[in-house]
Amino acid sequence: MAGVADRFSFSKPDRRGPNDPWFRIGEIEFGTAAVFAAVCAVSLLIYGLEPVDKPFLTSLALIPDKIFDGQIWRIVTWPLANGFDDRLLWIAVTIALLWYFGGRLEAQAGRTKFGIFLAAVIVLPGIVGTLLDLPQAGCRPIQLVVLLVYIAEYPNVRFFFGIPAWALGLIYVVTDILQLTGSRAGDRLLFYVISLAIAAVAARSIGLLAAYPWIPRVPIGDGIRAKPARTPRPPRRARPGRPTVVEGPWGIASAVPNPTSLADQAELDSLLDKIAATGMDSLSGDEKRRLNDLSKKLRKR
Repeated sequence: MAGVADRFSFSKPDRRGPNDPWFRIGEIEFGTAAVFAAVCAVSLLIYGLEPVDKPFLTSLALIPDKIFDGQIWRIVTWPLANGFDDRLLWIAVTIALLWYFGGRLEAQAGRTKFGIFLAAVIVLPGIVGTLLDLPQAGCRPIQLVVLLVYIAEYPNVRFFFGIPAWALGLIYVVTDILQLTGSRAGDRLLFYVISLAIAAVAARSIGLLAAYPWIPRVPIGDGIRAKPARTPRPPRRARPGRPTVVEGPWGIASAVPNPTSLADQAELDSLLDKIAATGMDSLSGDEKRRLNDLSKKLRKR
């Protein structure tokens, strides 16, 4: 029973670093991407269980006429209106891809900045869709921009059949554009291009896509810094006349610090100092990957 309780226990990190999750359930870590994907999965479950005559999810979809009537929340909630295209399997795959690739980007930028990115690619296209009178529902547009940002960040990563990431991203974009132009949907093509542009600027603004300096950058999230480590208190001095505990050989092993741990901590502190001084955008791709590896390594330790 104890093992089952530990597996499904809820916990929060004592001191959250930029790459730590918001909380954990057993061994599963829930950062910003995982929480968003989980909420999308719950909305898909609601779609399958809600009464047909009282659909709840329709109140979340982006319907321009409803927004002009005062239902402003639809600009934010439209990615949660999943299930209306009757392709539940593909929606489940979309949510899984959103969780996976979003988690990789979050490991680079940090959970808070990735939350800013998600807010930008949801709210700003929602406003554009409202102005263009284009209803929107479902998380696929969010998953698409997350995937394309990941591909732009790691263009040479190999996917299935050894296809490089940049080629897969090119196929995605060209196919979507050809489909929109073939159906003469000029307004939807405009929405598609604006959404990609918003995603590129938002990603650049949170420290991603550093290899593309021509993409404009908005200084959002620059003030977000990792919390400094607490300074340990000095040991209390023994008062005269009181007995003292003599350390024996049993305490020697635990008192000697691990040189590897000290080196990793020093390297991590150096990277965090650089971020605090010049921002996440100043790190190279190798430094960002090293920051992610060190954070996970020291957290497990």
